[in-house]
Amino acid sequence: ASEGSGAKTINGVNYDSPTSDGLPVTGIGRDKAQLIWYKALTTKFNSTTDYAGAREGTIAAATDLYGAGSAEVNAVTDAWAAVNVGARSGGGTPTPGNVFESTTRVAIPDSPGPAVTSSVNVTGITGNAPSTLKVGVKITHTYIGDLQIDLVAPNGTSFRLQNSSSDSTANLDKTYTVNASAVPANGTWKLKVQDKAAADTGTITDFKLTF
Repeated sequence: ASEGSGAKTINGVNYDSPTSDGLPVTGIGRDKAQLIWYKALTTKFNSTTDYAGAREGTIAAATDLYGAGSAEVNAVTDAWAAVNVGARSGGGTPTPGNVFESTTRVAIPDSPGPAVTSSVNVTGITGNAPSTLKVGVKITHTYIGDLQIDLVAPNGTSFRLQNSSSDSTANLDKTYTVNASAVPANGTWKLKVQDKAAADTGTITDFKLTF
């Protein structure tokens, strides 16, 4: 809340703070953020305060200090929404981005079989990919912990989405957020999946990128 979201340089250090919902947060400055946090700590929080309670407490503190509906209250509310705790001050939702999707089914062989890929061809995007590239993955599989999953950019850069593990859950339906701002957006992106343990198989059913 103090600095807001987006790229900036503070004390000679470059930062780029994405938000979970893709919407910006306007900073209110460190002095105001400090006052709000101190008031919340001393008058609103207790030993059982969780994230939702911290959101309520800081919004209440900002309201006490600056008034209901103030820019400070809205900024605190939006800062919590930016980390996926509660709704935005205006109930806003992200503007839909450019979506590229493949629903071609790709069978995943059991270990020690090779990795397989699902591909989408991205066109019409200017410059590099965003720092909050959304990667939607749907896989039917009887033991998702067997799977090692990577996103491979058009220039060959690989982003690990999931390491193999002991997770015995069946099927995967998840959206990952990847900082892909260092690679070009246009070209063929690949979802690379390999089964790393024996006894289970599956299928990639959907691969989606949202810019």
